[in-house]
Amino acid sequence: MPTYHVTIGQREYQVQIADGAPMLDGKAMPCQLASINGNGMHQLSRGNKSVEIYLNPLSDGTVEAYLDGRRIVAQVGTAARRMRGNTATDRPGELLAPMPGLIAEVLVQEGESVEGGQVIAVEESMKMQMQLRAPCAGHISRIAAQPGAQVDKGSLVLRISPA
Repeated sequence: MPTYHVTIGQREYQVQIADGAPMLDGKAMPCQLASINGNGMHQLSRGNKSVEIYLNPLSDGTVEAYLDGRRIVAQVGTAARRMRGNTATDRPGELLAPMPGLIAEVLVQEGESVEGGQVIAVEESMKMQMQLRAPCAGHISRIAAQPGAQVDKGSLVLRISPA
């Protein structure tokens, strides 16, 4: 059973998957991950709770995940090809569109101060709305996509100058 080293920010986790059952740092994690549309959208179920998660594999073992409107960037490598580094700081203040869609709302203005995790925009895709949250605290330095704009996956929506 291969061991994956997953780095998120400054924290590294060891993940193993055997017979569909994931283990995190040696502890069994009773959960299910099911693809919804074959295009990156998944449903993550744990017990009687479930959430939608969008997974976007990038280059060099990097995976971008959008969960409850938050963008999480993880570096994934096996023990044989262990990768180090904090990819989350590659573009720390950029809020990117998690999937193709329409920007329904932009809730902030340029120059406005925001807190990390604050809902700052709403994207609509496939009749679903996803809250987009500030990846860090700071000031809005650029609004790249106005309400009504069609965006591609990975397009810049807003840029924040980190505090």
